[in-house]
Amino acid sequence: MDIQDSRRGGVLLGLLVSALVAVCLVAAFGMYVASQVKVTSHDRPGSGDVSIELPGGAHFSVHAREKPGAAVAGVPVYPGSRPDPENSAGGAVIEWGSERNGKAGGIAVEASSMITDDAVDKVADYYHNQLPNWMFETKRNGEVHMELHEGGYKRIIAIDEKHGRTHIGVATVGEPASN
Repeated sequence: MDIQDSRRGGVLLGLLVSALVAVCLVAAFGMYVASQVKVTSHDRPGSGDVSIELPGGAHFSVHAREKPGAAVAGVPVYPGSRPDPENSAGGAVIEWGSERNGKAGGIAVEASSMITDDAVDKVADYYHNQLPNWMFETKRNGEVHMELHEGGYKRIIAIDEKHGRTHIGVATVGEPASN
C-alpha cells in the first residue's frame, strides 16, 4: 500500500464521517422543530378550528363553518339561496402569519358557496343593486364577476350557471383584521 492509497482511504473516511455527522444534525434539528410544533383542534357546534404554532411565532389556522349562508365579510346573502351541495363545508377562514415585533402579520381567506334556482341575470342584478361601487364584469360564457379592492383586502363574487342552477361563490382575501 502506498501513500496515495492511504490518503484516498483517509479522505473517503473523512467524507463518510462528515456525511454521517450532517445527517445526524439534520435529524436532530428536525426532531427539535417537530417537538416545538403545537397543533390544537377545537370542535364546536356549527364550526371547527385547527391551529398550528411553529417555532419563532409562526402560525397557521383554519376556522371551518358548517352553517353556510352567513354573510362573508359584509357581502349579503342572496335571498332564498341555499348551501351548495358540492361545497358542503359551508365556508372557511384561513389565516397564516407570524408575530414580529409584537405585531401580527399574515393573510386571511374566507369563502362561501350558495345556489339558487333564480337566473344568473336576476342574481347579478340583486348584487349590482346591493353593491353599486363594485367592479362588474360579464364574461363571454355568461359568468358574472364582481370585485372590490379596498383597505388591504379584495372581495369577489362569482355568479354562474351549472346544471340548471345558479351558483354564487363569495370570497375575500386580505389581512386577518380586514376580514
